[in-house]
Amino acid sequence: MSKIEFKGNLLSPLPVILVGANVKNKPNYLVIGYSCPFDFGKSVFFSLYKKRYTSQGIHENMTFSVNIPNVSLIEKVNLCGSKSGRDIDKSTMFTNYFGVLETAPMIQECPISMECEVSEIVDRELNEGIIGRVVKTYVNDDCIEGDHLEWKKVYPILWGTGGDTKFYSLGDYVDH
Repeated sequence: MSKIEFKGNLLSPLPVILVGANVKNKPNYLVIGYSCPFDFGKSVFFSLYKKRYTSQGIHENMTFSVNIPNVSLIEKVNLCGSKSGRDIDKSTMFTNYFGVLETAPMIQECPISMECEVSEIVDRELNEGIIGRVVKTYVNDDCIEGDHLEWKKVYPILWGTGGDTKFYSLGDYVDH
């Protein structure tokens, strides 16, 4: 087998997240395919095109949520990823709830939600990197076994990179 050069980042698959923010006092959600834990899980990082509607709410409140949808929400995820909150009211798509921050809308239907405070915004030409400190994490109790999260029960949507724009689901366990 020979190796060839490939242009682009192939660090994937990654969980699809729905980032929530209050924009003009109304919950709005945006699909993000590139996100990662930061500072050993105390924070999260994602990149966002500056002109996105949700960006207004993040800057306005300096809070946001990270929601991990499962495969049963694929149609709503597609809608959130293809339509702007400027054009449709995404606040009615989900059951919204708030935690201690009170300005970071979360999605009841998602097995995992985290409310975050913005700790830094990294400015680039067209994009910005959002770093948020995780204030609280909420998880459906049926996704917990003993003292750990059971990812197979979360059933997250995964997104591929490298020109592959398809969604995937979590595969089988690998014994180690």
